[in-house]
Amino acid sequence: MASGGNPQDRAASLPELIKAPIYDVPQGKTPVRLLACGVPKGVESVINQLHVLRFAEVIAWTPPIPSPVEGEIIRILTRYVNLRR
Repeated sequence: MASGGNPQDRAASLPELIKAPIYDVPQGKTPVRLLACGVPKGVESVINQLHVLRFAEVIAWTPPIPSPVEGEIIRILTRYVNLRR
């Protein structure tokens, strides 16, 4: 993901991130956003476990976004999938 114009490269509210266009989508791919929501230690633990499983690099997730639920955060990962069969 390129930095600069991508809203996911900076802290923003969840509605802004969900509505924001996704730039630099590889040709023939469809972006899918995955959300990790919960208390900070829990979210970080899941992200680290997914990294160990080689699902995604820790740096690929957005910085923590404040959640509407007090004491919780949200982090978003954008993956690109091929929907052609």
